[in-house]
Amino acid sequence: MGIYFSDVVDNALEAIYYTYDRDRAAACLEPLTEAAKNGDGDAAYILSRCTSGPQYSWKYHPFEDDDDLTEQWIRQSIVSGSAMGVLGAMRCGMLTPEMEQAMPFDTIKQAWDAVYEKAEAGCLFCMNMIGNTYFWLDIPRIENKGPGDFPSEAAFGQWLRETELKCIPWFEKAFRGGMGFSGLNLYNLYNDGDDGTFPVDKGKAEAVARLGAEKGYPDWQERYANLLKERDGWSKQVFDLYSAAAGQGQLSSWYHVGYAYEQGKVVSKDCRKAMECYEKGLADPKQIGCANRAGRLLFLGEDGVFQDYARAVRLFEQARTNGDNTWGNDMSGICYLFGWGCDKDPALALKRFQEADYTSDLKNYGLGIIYTEGLGIPQDIKKGVEYLQKAKDYAPAQQALSHFKKTIFGKWVRK
Repeated sequence: MGIYFSDVVDNALEAIYYTYDRDRAAACLEPLTEAAKNGDGDAAYILSRCTSGPQYSWKYHPFEDDDDLTEQWIRQSIVSGSAMGVLGAMRCGMLTPEMEQAMPFDTIKQAWDAVYEKAEAGCLFCMNMIGNTYFWLDIPRIENKGPGDFPSEAAFGQWLRETELKCIPWFEKAFRGGMGFSGLNLYNLYNDGDDGTFPVDKGKAEAVARLGAEKGYPDWQERYANLLKERDGWSKQVFDLYSAAAGQGQLSSWYHVGYAYEQGKVVSKDCRKAMECYEKGLADPKQIGCANRAGRLLFLGEDGVFQDYARAVRLFEQARTNGDNTWGNDMSGICYLFGWGCDKDPALALKRFQEADYTSDLKNYGLGIIYTEGLGIPQDIKKGVEYLQKAKDYAPAQQALSHFKKTIFGKWVRK
């Protein structure tokens, strides 16, 4: 047996929640599954967290969301006698009367006591669970208390406020002890406050982020860097924090490191290094920022980056599809308009320009060409010229504009 649970579960908690190692986390799935099939309810519960989505562990662990499998594992964890499974099911709304009947505990409080005992003994994961029962005010159900158990509504409200704040020491102990995940609700409590219970305290929220960064948690290194950058702008400390986080697998941080190189923020401008950083960030296909910035470098093809319109278009489309993001639509629209790296498609070009909720010289140039040439739409030279005139700082637009003149009657015509 492990210290708190079976060896398999203790090892999984270490790999999934106390470290930031994708390979170690992935290696836990097979033994957890085998243990769960052999009746280890706690193993089944940890598996349910793995299939519940990135909000239940580090977002870069290699787990796949599966709602049906999550429900299956939680049900199995309860039937197999996992106290953690009972509390987890209650938190996600799955502890139905049917499941309460199936659990081998007389009351929910009995399951809570079992988790509490392990939390007091030093289990970081259980500390976080106990903290959550206070933070989310599951305690009234656990202790079977309501307004009728207090002399007044005010007294009940006061008890709820005092109960919620009991989460703080539990989150703090788990966070300091090595569980970076447990800082999230602690940070949210300080950053967002809770009307009537706890005032917003941005200073304490920042202190949580700073502590997480100092502990070497990559997600907190990134969060703390974001806070510092938002408040004070770029600095060597900000760059180093992003670099440290990226180096530990926080793929979203590669965007910031790449941007620093691309723009010459704190470090010397180096677009090739920037492109290398964006490429690393693209290991996460949902990395919209890296897709857009890499696409731009490939579209421009300058500062040592080889021009590649075809891949630029693919990256802009990836960002648009994965995040409903139109940042690169002016560039992809130009590519579709002229057939650069893709099939020539003026109709699709127009669609991309119209989707973009911003103005740029490229967009105005593209719309100017479409309307003056009547590409896929009725020709409207006047409207097209107006667009070209807006792109006054873009040489191709001014060149296109030179082919038109205004008659003495004020009508724009081709020369």
